[in-house]
Amino acid sequence: MSLNLKLRIGALAFMFATAFLSLGFFHFFGTAWSNRCDPDNAHFYLLKNDPVVSFRAPGELFTSESDGPDNSWMCVNPRLEVSHYRQNQNKLFAELEDNLLANGWKWYPEIELQTRGQSGEELAKYVGDLRLTALLFKEDWSSVKLVLEAPPLHLGESGFSSP
Repeated sequence: MSLNLKLRIGALAFMFATAFLSLGFFHFFGTAWSNRCDPDNAHFYLLKNDPVVSFRAPGELFTSESDGPDNSWMCVNPRLEVSHYRQNQNKLFAELEDNLLANGWKWYPEIELQTRGQSGEELAKYVGDLRLTALLFKEDWSSVKLVLEAPPLHLGESGFSSP
């Protein structure tokens, strides 16, 4: 093997090792840093443990859940999406809406008259001083998506301050 080929193979191995280690460090540091943003994922578990997440409407075909805890560098808001699938989308939407209202969620903004059954409804629930939001959407293929969000901690509150 010539010296030129050995140098090329060495350079290629160095580039792959550098890329692999950089990605690992990026994700490790990002996750460690995010623990300062939402310690122990407290805001995320407020969403995850809410009774509306485990609700299953009668006749529902299946449900899919997408968890989004704050695992980033910039202290973004924790998010949880639950998609419900059933043949009668309007009835499913009404049952999910009723379940939200029965579990302490209120219309947001608080108005006296709310047109029910419209995709994109926003509801809110207060846990202490923390306002959680819920968005209800009608989607394709007879599905209804429920998106729950908790507010992020702002820069300086925990994420970028020293302990």
